Amino acid sequence: MTLACVGDRTRHYSTLPATKLRQSTGISRVDLPKENINVTKLPNGLVIASLENHSPVCRVAAVVKAGARYEPYDSQGVTNLLRIYSNLSTKYVSRLGLTKNLERLGASFRCTQTRENMVYSIDGLRSNYVQGAQFLAPVVCYPAFKPYEIHDEKARIQVDRDLYLQTPELQLNDLLHEAAFKGGLSRPLSVSDEMINKLNHRQMYTFHSKYFTPDRVSLVGMGLNHNVLAQLAEKFKFSQEQLKSTPGFGNLAPIEDEPEPVKYKGGEIRADRPSSTVHIALACEGVSWSDKNLLSSELIGQVLGDGPHIKWSAGASRLQKAASAVADNTCVVSSFNLHYTDTGLFGVHIICHKNDAGKVVKSVWSEFQKFAKSGLNEEELKIARKKLQVSTNMKMESSDYLLESMILNPEHCDKTSDLETITNEIQQIKVDQINQFTKKLSQSKLTMAAIGNLKTLLHLDDLRQ
Repeated sequence: MTLACVGDRTRHYSTLPATKLRQSTGISRVDLPKENINVTKLPNGLVIASLENHSPVCRVAAVVKAGARYEPYDSQGVTNLLRIYSNLSTKYVSRLGLTKNLERLGASFRCTQTRENMVYSIDGLRSNYVQGAQFLAPVVCYPAFKPYEIHDEKARIQVDRDLYLQTPELQLNDLLHEAAFKGGLSRPLSVSDEMINKLNHRQMYTFHSKYFTPDRVSLVGMGLNHNVLAQLAEKFKFSQEQLKSTPGFGNLAPIEDEPEPVKYKGGEIRADRPSSTVHIALACEGVSWSDKNLLSSELIGQVLGDGPHIKWSAGASRLQKAASAVADNTCVVSSFNLHYTDTGLFGVHIICHKNDAGKVVKSVWSEFQKFAKSGLNEEELKIARKKLQVSTNMKMESSDYLLESMILNPEHCDKTSDLETITNEIQQIKVDQINQFTKKLSQSKLTMAAIGNLKTLLHLDDLRQ
């Protein structure tokens, strides 16, 4: 079949399905072996985790256990500054040199922060990964914290703060953690307006000196050989220098206090805003990464509903039906699981109209209590298993998700990121185990955080009645 085009050009289309390549082309298929995740712990405590996926793109990330939960009380927000100023000059390469060299190699650098980790990553073409990844060590180990550079770039902090204040989901997340926890996990991920003017290069240096040490660092790579990543790890030496004599630093007192211990407490925080849309988070104490009920928590999330999977659809989950039945306007309900080293949060995120807030929250909470009381049966567990397996399989097809899962738990990612292991563990979970854990969740102290026009929203003590 032919199709005439403009001029003398004609495109030819076959009406038959594609067949094997002609032998005359001489092209043969190359079957690349499937590699497993390799994990090595060096004598200095640094962890190396790699996965060779034969991708043309190489990704390397340095994960440092120096997130917001480790911030001193008087330096809250310092990790935010470390993230924003992560591309400034180091001991061995200037800001301009870092930028121009990565641009020349076609690589990209980014820094992200969580409540537990600081993540520095470089992505680039496989053919240039050795040259590109070598810039990761000076950025992580030898930042210069030059006072004049930080002063000149101070406007970037205000831009980051303004973007944060325009995103209610980020504010809700911080409010939820502030209400739920005592200690480090209650720290926000954004620097407050007050601390913007108080924090400077001195606090950044003392925090870096305290927490950026080999035993707190993991090097995660995807698309490269494990031995090559081990060679890169040798450059992460963390030889801290005394900057007391450096002009602009003055006398620096090291951080001697240990991080505040974390304890779940529950509670309520409400932030009234002139908005017609209300964001609400209801949560109870969840599980840590190492808890035996980790997958049970994920299965319960599948039963209650983890959000819509079709664009512009609210979904048809158990909690969504309960909310839609009483709402006069469109609303969305989805469950969430947040896991940390020593604890976690299990809850639901509700987005609704300001006039529906009270009745929607009450209906969702009543449905959860009903679920906790009746429990799961074998048929519901079977469906939840299938949903979780499908969700996990689809996510594992994405290299972004796989790298993220390795970053979250580098030391044990060879087990926690292995699809076959996860599938087998899901199949071994019994109904009684799920129901016991659900009952434990329902008896936990409740936490509520809300942002928006909260005129109709019930308070936490009214919701429990």
